[in-house]
Amino acid sequence: MRIQLSCLILFHIFSGIAARIFDRCSLARELSRLGVPRGNIPAWVCIAQFESTFNTAAIGPWNSDGSRDWGLFQINDRYWCDPQDGRATSNVCRTPCRSLTWDDIGTSLRCARQIQGAQGFGAWTVWNGQCRGGRALPNINDCF
Repeated sequence: MRIQLSCLILFHIFSGIAARIFDRCSLARELSRLGVPRGNIPAWVCIAQFESTFNTAAIGPWNSDGSRDWGLFQINDRYWCDPQDGRATSNVCRTPCRSLTWDDIGTSLRCARQIQGAQGFGAWTVWNGQCRGGRALPNINDCF
């Protein structure tokens, strides 16, 4: 009984560490710390806001093609990451999808920047609907 309780406590401790919910400014500061140019930070903040509501642990519902979207930037597992469940994937970012849901957003950002480099911000449907043209780009000036 004592071992089961200890395992349960450790599970809760580590599961709480595995995800993070940002707000506008905490994400802007983290992106800056990770080397994102100041001019691109509002775009990434907008995408994270509308894709995952700033939640690193977000995993989207099943898409019509049988894929899912993972993490802060909702990166699709059909092309970009490996869901490690036996489904075929291109895994262009060479990373397990679970790593896109961790509180350390370095891997997620690297993959998102790879997508952005290949397809532009338009790879995210929210870019065209909510973010493009500055419609919903957040002001981050008060974050620094």
